[in-house]
Amino acid sequence: MKIGHLWYVAPLFGGAESWALGLSKALKRLGVDSELVCWRTDGLTNRRSLFRVLGGNISRNPDIIDALMNGAFMAEQLGDYDLLCSHHMHTHFPAVFSKSLHGSQIACVLHSPPMGWRLSEEGLLSYRHVAEKSRRMYAVWKMFLPYSDFFFTNSGWNQGLYEKYEDISPTPLLAGVDRDVFKPNARLRAKFRDELKVDENTTLLFYSSAAGRRKRHELLLRGLRALVKRGHRVKCILTCSKDRRVRGFHPLVQRIVEKLGLKAYVQAFPATSEDELLGLYNACDIYVHPANNEHLGMSILEAMAVGKPVVAQANGGVPELVEDGVEGFLFKTDSFSHMVDCIERIIGDHDLCKAQGRRALKRTECFNWLDVARKFLQITS
Repeated sequence: MKIGHLWYVAPLFGGAESWALGLSKALKRLGVDSELVCWRTDGLTNRRSLFRVLGGNISRNPDIIDALMNGAFMAEQLGDYDLLCSHHMHTHFPAVFSKSLHGSQIACVLHSPPMGWRLSEEGLLSYRHVAEKSRRMYAVWKMFLPYSDFFFTNSGWNQGLYEKYEDISPTPLLAGVDRDVFKPNARLRAKFRDELKVDENTTLLFYSSAAGRRKRHELLLRGLRALVKRGHRVKCILTCSKDRRVRGFHPLVQRIVEKLGLKAYVQAFPATSEDELLGLYNACDIYVHPANNEHLGMSILEAMAVGKPVVAQANGGVPELVEDGVEGFLFKTDSFSHMVDCIERIIGDHDLCKAQGRRALKRTECFNWLDVARKFLQITS
């Protein structure tokens, strides 16, 4: 069996991208011919051996006509795949066209919650706004959805939403974490803390995420200011630059940093490689993930694999990774005060911090990409 995971532009370190890369690498280890297929690669992509690049100049965010035309052209070059995995609405079109042309099967991987939920009262608390362009794309995508042979999603939480709003029941494949890459490393901790100019008497918080309102950077930054005002020696590292090649904040986050007067307490760090991410995970003391209704949270798993306690919202797929009080703390939805209390409990108790970090590391043994790949093959073969 030959498997292609479809993307328009090969990306860097988003959650869905990491999920697809992790599965594809594990399938290769099991002897399956698997690769990510895209028109072109991002200039930062450092794992080119995992991609097949078709060539072309495709928009990252095409409109409906562009997406359909791109899909038709892309499909002509996909005749050698037995199974095509669609990881996004835009990439479902080439998968369906290829099925018509070449007879390949389709696995639809549903990383994001369904539009019906995103437009619901609960969903809008997370997204706050859903663009009309996305709604139109979703309507067309639904017409192509019945051509799928298999449905997967990245959490049990997301599975329940699709059962309720789309009347389909995708198989949940949570994720794995590459524990050969993401692991504790005292040398890297010292190196990166020295580069960041953070001494061991300062608590370093870390949050790895793209910018966006659902990611709730403002919640974390308000919490950082509160901790500083309470007398804690604390700093924070964020990876949310608009262009990950430069060390700077996304404009949305930059405005919040300036408004709250936090320039001396928060730094932007461009995470352009697994080595840099590994260094930042090791350098931090607490991994804080304030995103609301995170579908799963790949960066949470990576931080846990490095032995870090996690503070995150108690919603979405996160409770499937972190048990409150065990590997860290889960705070109430969008509760600024509860989040600060959770961080303070870890800051104020060194033994608790170490114990939760050890349990977090142990917990990641349950998240093995080879197990995910075997389950995937069991269903699709």
